[in-house]
Amino acid sequence: MDHPVFVKFRDTQNNTLANLLEVQTTLILEGWKNQPRVKNVLLKQKIDPDFFIKHFGARVLEYFIGVLRQEKLPGQCPVIIVMLKFFGNHGLGLDDIYQICAGKRNTVIHTLLANGIAHDDILFVTAIEQFDINFTGVIQEYIALTQEKRYPHHDEKLLTCNLDPIPTIDPILINDYFAVTDPSQDKEKVLFRIDDADDILEYFSEMSEQLSLAALHRNPEPILYVAAIFSKVASILLHYTPYLDSLAASMSELSTAMYQHTDPFMSLLLEMQDGVLKLFDGVNADMDRYIQRFSVENIAMKNTHHIHEPTSLSIRQIIEMFAPSAALEDGIDFF
Repeated sequence: MDHPVFVKFRDTQNNTLANLLEVQTTLILEGWKNQPRVKNVLLKQKIDPDFFIKHFGARVLEYFIGVLRQEKLPGQCPVIIVMLKFFGNHGLGLDDIYQICAGKRNTVIHTLLANGIAHDDILFVTAIEQFDINFTGVIQEYIALTQEKRYPHHDEKLLTCNLDPIPTIDPILINDYFAVTDPSQDKEKVLFRIDDADDILEYFSEMSEQLSLAALHRNPEPILYVAAIFSKVASILLHYTPYLDSLAASMSELSTAMYQHTDPFMSLLLEMQDGVLKLFDGVNADMDRYIQRFSVENIAMKNTHHIHEPTSLSIRQIIEMFAPSAALEDGIDFF
């Protein structure tokens, strides 16, 4: 009988804490980016602190508040992996990432103390516990990314061999992932090739950063860069013809539309930046799920096209938002 009462009490405390952090969000983000060691780490690698806070810090804090409200799972913030890849591309190591995360922790602690919440208060303890769980998730993602870069091929034979020195990869092993015959099913078995999967994930990990830069500096070059990403990914998907042709076609159409209608796309981005970024993040998340699934499941299975059909529709809806004439020319049907 006592346990439900405790749970209800803890939930109330978490919601109180979440409400406080939500009200103080602007001050927390300002304090976070202005901490000297955080600012020094970012500026050392030519990362604009305002850019970091807007596109990573704010989303990480929002997720943290969602964890406190039990709307999100602790240690699984989807922004973290994109942020870590961004940091990796800019040369930040684990020590730098620790400084940035510690900066958030210290800012939250300062906010709690400034609002009369002492170190021995249950709200204080709860906040620090949840922060430590989320920071553990950051470390785990960093380790996973580091291991993936060092040992990118996860074939079972390779996992059981001596990793010192790093083994060489037999090209035949890689080719086994693509268009091989499955004797048990007597039909073609097609899986994402490891190198294709890595390329697609790397390309898409850059999209949010590039679109944010385009909006920040009102510069069309990053938009054209993203257009090139979709063109490259479309070309990769055509390796798996005919199974992913419709998805490749929608990406090619988006690439062409962004090239031909750059100014309208820029206007849309400036007017609805958060909404546009969420749409592109959604496409990125979809591709991540497809790659994970079809690295082990057969792309050539029956009705595969129904799985990626919603993504194709989402892409074409993006086109409709800034280049409706292009959508009509391509005969896109939304309903």
